[in-house]
Amino acid sequence: MPPAAPAHALDPGEVQVGTANGPGIYLAPAGEEIPDIEDDFEAPWAILGYLSDDGPTVGTSTDSEDLTPWQSVVPIRSIITGRQVTLQFVLWQLNELTLALYFDADVPTVGADGDVDMELRSDTPQHLYAVAIDSADAERNFRIGFGRASLSDAGDMQLTRGAAVPLDCTLSALDDGGVLGRVQLGKAGGAAPLLTKGAAKARAEAAA
Repeated sequence: MPPAAPAHALDPGEVQVGTANGPGIYLAPAGEEIPDIEDDFEAPWAILGYLSDDGPTVGTSTDSEDLTPWQSVVPIRSIITGRQVTLQFVLWQLNELTLALYFDADVPTVGADGDVDMELRSDTPQHLYAVAIDSADAERNFRIGFGRASLSDAGDMQLTRGAAVPLDCTLSALDDGGVLGRVQLGKAGGAAPLLTKGAAKARAEAAA
């Protein structure tokens, strides 16, 4: 009897292109549940806006300790002692939410004329967030989210003529009762509309 065919094969339908699904990146208060893949992101999830064309990057790293016995120069076990999962992206939109995230500061109140005046303090605790990215390709969505995360790194903000001012942020996933994050892949519903700030404000006023 011939052997059974392997469960997985060469399938171009499983090759995922990392195109943003609508806005594609969202931020919410820590502990907010990541929506199921067929559901849209709704309040209190907020759209973080345009990213650089490199897109978001998910990174993983581990720390390990080898157990090498007296009788050998080769380890017999390698024990993972630490693990980190990160989400890095470069924001291109400057507003009260993105600046507060980059500087790990409280979100300031926006003035009546839209001005932002934010105080950077040394006596405030680190901020916690929920963060998610949402990508779509053909009929499948790929969604990754952290229910608890904090800013672990911020790159240089370079003001260059002829280029967008970058806000380079890295968020690290934090343990939440044994859960580090959520990864979803499958068919999905529609994405949230890509609204300008003015259109989003008008919609909020109309709903009030």
